[in-house]
Amino acid sequence: MSTNGGSVWTNIESYYTDGGDFVADPQNNTTFYSCGRYYNSPNYVMTASKTTNSGSSWTRYFLSSAAGMAFSIAVDPLNSSIVYVGGIPSLYKTTNAGTSWFDATNGITDTIFDIAIDPVNTNTIYAATPDGVFKTTNAGSNWTNIGCAGARAVLIDPDNHTQIYSGTSSGVYKSTSSGGSWTSMNDGLNGSHVTSLGINPGTYIFAGTEDAAMFRWSIQVGVAEQTNTDLSTLRLSIHPNPVRTEATILYTLGNQTRVHIALYDVQGRFVCLLVNAFQSPGSYSEHWDGSDAHGTPMANGMYICHMTTDTDVKMQTLILCR
Repeated sequence: MSTNGGSVWTNIESYYTDGGDFVADPQNNTTFYSCGRYYNSPNYVMTASKTTNSGSSWTRYFLSSAAGMAFSIAVDPLNSSIVYVGGIPSLYKTTNAGTSWFDATNGITDTIFDIAIDPVNTNTIYAATPDGVFKTTNAGSNWTNIGCAGARAVLIDPDNHTQIYSGTSSGVYKSTSSGGSWTSMNDGLNGSHVTSLGINPGTYIFAGTEDAAMFRWSIQVGVAEQTNTDLSTLRLSIHPNPVRTEATILYTLGNQTRVHIALYDVQGRFVCLLVNAFQSPGSYSEHWDGSDAHGTPMANGMYICHMTTDTDVKMQTLILCR
């Protein structure tokens, strides 16, 4: 007898990788990548695998002949032919959807446990390692250590791409300057060894620890504790993201102002206008059904929500993945 309505887990990749990460192609909902290790005599080596048919078949890529294991994988949200895989001993990159891979580790000095790509400027990438969080602004040509020793996880706030979180062996740290400086946010965090981070944009940060449990930090509480000046700052978020049927665009105004919200594709071409009005302070929501201004459904991919007021500009990326 089933206790969950008949749902069961189906093994779709036991032959290919052992113990790594898994990620979906943001522009194709049947393409996925996984990573880990696979025995390639005489060593277990860093491996990535790709499926283009939701797991029915896979292609395996040996990334290195040296002994090692891949722990993290990330797909460029604007160009899904670009994929990064990090682990030990290196970080590898493909620019042709896996056909060929090259070492992009220049400057990173330890095992890569997590990778985060800036959704607005995808040349900017963060990598979490025990030596600290490393950052590149040129798509992996070289990397710089920006602090947070003992990092196992790194996360970019999708509502504000300059706001970065790092999970480390001594707790969670936050940067509001793209890694320029870090402050701890460990009140109530009983388990200090953080191994994973997640976010419900605008609502919660989640931290998984090795030595305690899962913890949740309320972003809204932090907002309420800021200064009055911060409270008047324009706020914009999109839920859900990725979008499968309809997106809800949520925004908050601190002052009476003219509001203009439009969607563009990643080449900067106009898609549709959502708001063009003079509005009072408060919270608002608009909906997008995935169509352009003429009602024609848009192709899967990444889009930019651009919001302007009399004094502020906000941009938020969204991924359409039907």
